[in-house]
Amino acid sequence: MTAAVKQITVAEYLASERASEVRHEFFAGHVRAMAGASESHTLVAHNVGRSLGNALEATSCRVYQSDMRVQTRSTLYCYPDVVVACGQRRFEDDHQDILLNPVVVVEVLSPSTEASDRGQKFDHYQSLAS
Repeated sequence: MTAAVKQITVAEYLASERASEVRHEFFAGHVRAMAGASESHTLVAHNVGRSLGNALEATSCRVYQSDMRVQTRSTLYCYPDVVVACGQRRFEDDHQDILLNPVVVVEVLSPSTEASDRGQKFDHYQSLAS
């Protein structure tokens, strides 16, 4: 017999996440803690973010790295490795910590996340209108 898994609301997730020192992803009432990244993962994400930032410096675009939460239309809340938003940035609320309209989302693949990043997360990212 398995124990029932308690689902939580978006409001409960956000209240908990904003008070937490550990980042979590949220989808359909379920929360998953995010693991730390390896040196190579961190370097790749940083280099992608830096290169995009340099290339977009004279534009209305902003580049965010791993701490900017993104919400998809399918109510996935996650922290992509690099995100680009251009023009008027839209946020879920006044906290401005949940971006709704990224135009570029980058996930650096690792053996433990590749299947999810190429599968379910990719599908959710495609639900973004932007």
